[in-house]
Amino acid sequence: MPNHRQQNGNEIQLARTLGIPEVTLLGIGALLGGGVFTLLGSAASLSGGGLVLSMLLGSSIAFINLNAYVALATTFPQAGGAYHWIREGLGDLSGFLSGWCSWMASAVACALYAVSFAYFMQELLFNYFLLPHVFFSDSTWLVVFTLAILFIFGSINYHGVKLSGKIGGAIVITIIGILAFYITYGLKHMIAYPELVAFNFTPFLPMGIAGVIQAAALFYIAFEGSEIQAQTGEEVENPAKVLRIGLFSSWAIVSIMYVLIAIIVVGTTEGHGIPSWQFLGNVSERAIIESAKGVMPFGYLVMLLGGLLANIAALNATIYSSSRILFSLGRDKLVFASLGVMHPINYVPTRALMVSLVIIAFVSVLLPLKDIASAASMLFIVLFLLLNLAYIQLRRKKPEAKWEYIVPFEPYLPLVAVFFYAILAIALFHVSSVAIYFLCIWILIGLVNYLGYAKRIEREDHARDVVYEHSTRFHPKSEYRVVLPVGREGSWHEFSQIAWAMTKQEGGDLMALRIHEMKEGDDIADAYHSSNDKKVLEEIEEDMASKQLNIDTRIVASHSVAEAILETVESEHANLLLLNWDGAVDTSGYIFGRKIDVVLHRAKCDLLTVKIGLEKKKMQKVFIPVAVDGNPNLRFTGKVATALCQSFGSQITVVMVVPLDVQGNKDAHYRKLLDARVHELKIKSADDIISMLIFSDHLIKGIVSKASGYDVVLLPAARGRITRAIGVGSVPEQVAKNCRRKTVMIAKGYRGMAQPFWEFILRQF
Repeated sequence: MPNHRQQNGNEIQLARTLGIPEVTLLGIGALLGGGVFTLLGSAASLSGGGLVLSMLLGSSIAFINLNAYVALATTFPQAGGAYHWIREGLGDLSGFLSGWCSWMASAVACALYAVSFAYFMQELLFNYFLLPHVFFSDSTWLVVFTLAILFIFGSINYHGVKLSGKIGGAIVITIIGILAFYITYGLKHMIAYPELVAFNFTPFLPMGIAGVIQAAALFYIAFEGSEIQAQTGEEVENPAKVLRIGLFSSWAIVSIMYVLIAIIVVGTTEGHGIPSWQFLGNVSERAIIESAKGVMPFGYLVMLLGGLLANIAALNATIYSSSRILFSLGRDKLVFASLGVMHPINYVPTRALMVSLVIIAFVSVLLPLKDIASAASMLFIVLFLLLNLAYIQLRRKKPEAKWEYIVPFEPYLPLVAVFFYAILAIALFHVSSVAIYFLCIWILIGLVNYLGYAKRIEREDHARDVVYEHSTRFHPKSEYRVVLPVGREGSWHEFSQIAWAMTKQEGGDLMALRIHEMKEGDDIADAYHSSNDKKVLEEIEEDMASKQLNIDTRIVASHSVAEAILETVESEHANLLLLNWDGAVDTSGYIFGRKIDVVLHRAKCDLLTVKIGLEKKKMQKVFIPVAVDGNPNLRFTGKVATALCQSFGSQITVVMVVPLDVQGNKDAHYRKLLDARVHELKIKSADDIISMLIFSDHLIKGIVSKASGYDVVLLPAARGRITRAIGVGSVPEQVAKNCRRKTVMIAKGYRGMAQPFWEFILRQF
């Protein structure tokens, strides 16, 4: 039996039946589709002999993008591909729009292949076999052939991916043989007729470099196979191995063939007095057929059959891809949940398949071939641009993941891909304005669906996870929200006092959150009867009520503590999140442990990580070590210090550790730096702030030894860079681990994505 589970409270999964041959051939089939057999003429008319450069450019950009796909597909193998990764990396809205565009991109690409198949079928029946045009006109026959091939391969996909994979694989092997035959004879023809080659490649760039870029943009749909292969993540036997080999192999095979075909189709085609690129543009989708007629025996018939088979293979792959993306969106309830249901026997998302086929049919009938290709390329370009940005973010936000592959020279290589995709998008607008209009309209429709349906369902689902909720109000509800996840019963009192101080300072509301962690197979009803969870929250609520503080208490049932915290922060629009760390790291390779590290890297709010010391003293003396360099977290650290002063009457001491040889020599310079850091803290305190230099050649030892006479050590989180995966640096966490008996707080202010990025750029100049 395949590995499969139905929707009965558990997650829906697909069957793992695909290996390296199926995934590789699926990618080759998607790549060697309507692009090389249908778009060569249009691409050649834009670039001339520069078509070779267009192929190299498109192949190079695709390779950069492929690295991100390999890294993400092997680490997070899921049906839906880029949609899931962009959602995790860039947020729900970006994730939904990427899935929405990816679905339509695959559907429009499929429409291209269906229409291309119809053109080749017309050519074969009516121009080669000279059959009479009975019943219908040429345009009507085009529609008939288009819808017929969609029906046939829709039925094949309906009966399971293994069947469609075997049929598609046999077709792809045949296509490779035909194109290898064409390349062999084409190279011989170029050697035999060097004058023709020289004439066709003169001038080499008749339209300039702009033409090369425009041709690469139009033809880029021929490089979208990696997205289709990524859809197999839940259906391959060994994702880490199969996807890596399959993705790189298919790209290498097809890229070599594209470059050779571009050289041959421009160099060997007889233009009857005009350069071949002009002639190829005139014959449009028949370009490779006309070229083959002059260079290989039976070239006309062989290329007709090759075009039919290539479009069938690509059509099969894109039907598969579009249905899997829509299935994934439905499973995540971002579109109608009924689309996320599989056939109980064939293990195929039949409803998603049917809806995709209807969309494909409409696009095939309504849009001209060139506009279909441009729209598909534009959608894929936007998708790939977002994917590379998401990869950069996920490397930073997912330190707990076991990365099977890492992109070389990150994040610079993905940023290069983003730059080139922006260039291709601009160039494509000049090829077909329909592409950008189609993209804008489709995104608007997606936003209506997301805001009107998906967000409403998300709120309902989130409400079902909340098994207990209570509020106590003494003042009107505040816009400032502090979230306090409560862990161990024994330490909540000291932890909640810090939360009270921070909430009181801002005049905000406090939410005490208790997470009932569920294991596989647990019943959510157990969470409703968890008396221990409720008891802790009631004690906190009673304590905060005695202080006249607005407080909400909530129990959430979840399989993931980290995800439950993050969802609460997002849904409550929290301004501050407090995390209680017990000083232990449960997994090697983590700073504070698996759960805390995940939250630290993904929470979009201020963060205060607290380790309650063994000496549970009053917070009378607060010790703040600051670095010589500036730190963007100092301002938030000062807010924490102000809260401690106002609530507990704390005395603040700010210190800076400098080398021993500075003492009596350059200490005046460092005292000025220390005064500047104290000013940056902006602590609002009735008492004077003590500042001092600590002379030590060992930074950590100097801080820890001096901290022995204080109650609390308050540290600004280390200044992170955009290229670092860890945002809370080594000095704060080492101090926290070594100050075993002291309460240690690490403050990290939230600055969003844009500010750190621009700071990184400015630091390079």
